[in-house]
Amino acid sequence: MKLLKPILIALLFSAVTVHAESSSQLKQVPGYFLQPIGNLKVTALFDGEFGLPRSDLLGISSEKANQLFAESFVPVDEHNQIVTNFSAYLVQTPTQNILIDAGTAKCFGPSLGHVPENLKKAGVQPNQIDTVLITHAHPDHLCGISLDGKMLYPNAKVYLAKEDVDYWTSTRNEAKASNFFKPLFKMTRDALKPYQQAGQLVAFSKASFNVPNVQLITTHGHTEGHSSYLVDGQNGQKFLGLGDVVHYAAVQFPYPEASYKPDTDSKRAIAVRKNIFEQAYQNQWWIGAAHVAFPGIGHIGKNAKGYQWIPAQYRSEN
Repeated sequence: MKLLKPILIALLFSAVTVHAESSSQLKQVPGYFLQPIGNLKVTALFDGEFGLPRSDLLGISSEKANQLFAESFVPVDEHNQIVTNFSAYLVQTPTQNILIDAGTAKCFGPSLGHVPENLKKAGVQPNQIDTVLITHAHPDHLCGISLDGKMLYPNAKVYLAKEDVDYWTSTRNEAKASNFFKPLFKMTRDALKPYQQAGQLVAFSKASFNVPNVQLITTHGHTEGHSSYLVDGQNGQKFLGLGDVVHYAAVQFPYPEASYKPDTDSKRAIAVRKNIFEQAYQNQWWIGAAHVAFPGIGHIGKNAKGYQWIPAQYRSEN
């Protein structure tokens, strides 16, 4: 027994050391989340995270907003900004591979730009995407269609509202823009250029939009042509790619009258938010919200204050 004791201690120490080493090497799971919706297979694709300034939230007191952030345990970054997730959505119908928004590529720094790698981890190659539906021309939704001047989705048609194409590719508008928005114009032109040259950009109007199984819902306000996309999963099941109707989820669901400073038309954006929340609630649509905590898939409900976000529940695949 005297001889066994030091051997047992050595084995125990070795096991603890191995466990500690393996634990330190653990990483977060790949950034995708699967959700079946009727005959659709919807995959949330994590692009990354970024801090949004508290000061960009308007129409509500800072005290009330901070209370809501604290009650919802919303994380903050080293600058005390609201940590916000950025996501895109792969929607697979029986005959289509649709990407709703495409992430940031290299436009917003190293904390973002992970949609393509997470798409591949989810088992889909970029050349399998046949349709890219862009909600609006801001870089965190559009830049990810291209990389270094080349198409990331070479077999896809890219759909973007004509109002956004016209506005965000205009050098005249660029010259008049504020310093905050001025860099976005070149980003938009660079992202769209290879698709324009290949004849694969569709700058649609409300009347001309035509994608099978998809209904256009105009949600103008955040940008001139902001659009949301309702995909039919049959048997009453529908998925809405919401875009940027919401930025600060902890505040704007209970208080949809709170607005985001960079909105092009804040009054219109508020009216759109209230309207789309009510439609989604009444129709029990599934939602994919780009800036709601990943995976950003769920439903919109109501409570005593206003609306509330009801996230999807994780379920294993059958």
